[in-house]
Amino acid sequence: MSEKATVLIIGAGIVGVSSALWLQRAGFSVTLIDSGPVGEGASFGNAGNISPGSVVPYLIPGIWKQAPGWLLNPEGPLAVRPGYFLKVLPWLMTAVKSAGEEAALRTSRAMHALHGGTLEAYDALTRGTEAEGLIELSGQLFVSEKPNAAAGSALAQRMRAEAGVKTVPLDWMEIRELEPSLAPIFQSGMLLPNNGRCKNPHQMVKSLAAIAERNGATILRGKVTGFQTEGKTVRAILIDGVARPVERVVIAAGAASSALTANLGTPLPLEAERGYHITIADPGVAPRLPVTHTDCKFVCSPMNMGLRLAGTAEFGGLDAQPNWQRAELLKTQAQRMFPGVKLDKVTRWSGNRPSLPDGLPVLGAAPKFDNAYFAFGNSHFGMSAGPVMGKVIAEIVAGKKPSIDVAPFSTSRFGG
Repeated sequence: MSEKATVLIIGAGIVGVSSALWLQRAGFSVTLIDSGPVGEGASFGNAGNISPGSVVPYLIPGIWKQAPGWLLNPEGPLAVRPGYFLKVLPWLMTAVKSAGEEAALRTSRAMHALHGGTLEAYDALTRGTEAEGLIELSGQLFVSEKPNAAAGSALAQRMRAEAGVKTVPLDWMEIRELEPSLAPIFQSGMLLPNNGRCKNPHQMVKSLAAIAERNGATILRGKVTGFQTEGKTVRAILIDGVARPVERVVIAAGAASSALTANLGTPLPLEAERGYHITIADPGVAPRLPVTHTDCKFVCSPMNMGLRLAGTAEFGGLDAQPNWQRAELLKTQAQRMFPGVKLDKVTRWSGNRPSLPDGLPVLGAAPKFDNAYFAFGNSHFGMSAGPVMGKVIAEIVAGKKPSIDVAPFSTSRFGG
């Protein structure tokens, strides 16, 4: 391979910057382009969980029995904007088909392959750099206000067991001993000791991008509006309407990726799943590890800028304005979880998770072009999947056998 071989990556979130670093190690010259600042998409707003033990899909048998109640509850974890339901209905129906037991087990195995090596991938990318201290093997705590509920269904427990994920069940007293800052309302708990956290996801992405830049990467700001193609080759991308020649292109643009893949002849059922967070500076409480409230479907994470609560899933389209009442709900939940929490200094955020209806990302070569590649669609698992996806896409671009089976992430599962 020529040392001058170049790759242009569309998207400067955790997947894009990880891809840049791995591609540089494979001998490529790299350019990153994003319509916004580095790391200010979905990567900015996540809860920072680094979870090799994330092997349980959100779409699992029984989930749809709960969905109507969530939709009818204005404080529930799921919302669909008025007027958007008919548009999202085909996505939801495909998701229902993915929630059967056999389909969910296949998804679980793919998640294990994608997430299982995340801590090792982060270590490889950050060792000896300013980013190294942002990753911590902290463990993660899951809690429920119901007895024997924190570990989820029997199928969820089977998935973790088959993947070799270590879990530690906790009772009321053990939860209190492990995390005394929590309110004494939780009746069951589960500790995943081999999971970790990122202390500042935005800083992590910026640090990785800075490393890539020091290694020679070019970082551009602009909106990709289309492509110029010839046969099965992408010859140029259009940045704000201006053509820029490319040799190879990786689409890692998160929720904005579907419009780009459609331009390359591969429309995909990618939805912008709106999420919200609040970050509380000087909260007056200091949990020692990330805590997931399994009943309400949100995560509370200690970070180096304060206490972050992130969650909720809202469907309303990529360009819908935020419904900040969804973020206000997180304040109420913070007060319920952590008695005495101080809410004097709170910032809020809203952003779009890239979600496909079967809960898995797209990862691999574009089906209709020889020099284009796709890497996006991580939904709630971007920080866990990002560095592994970057490694795999670099292997594929370099013509090597991928280190994981990428068949479950193919566009062909949607007919593409």
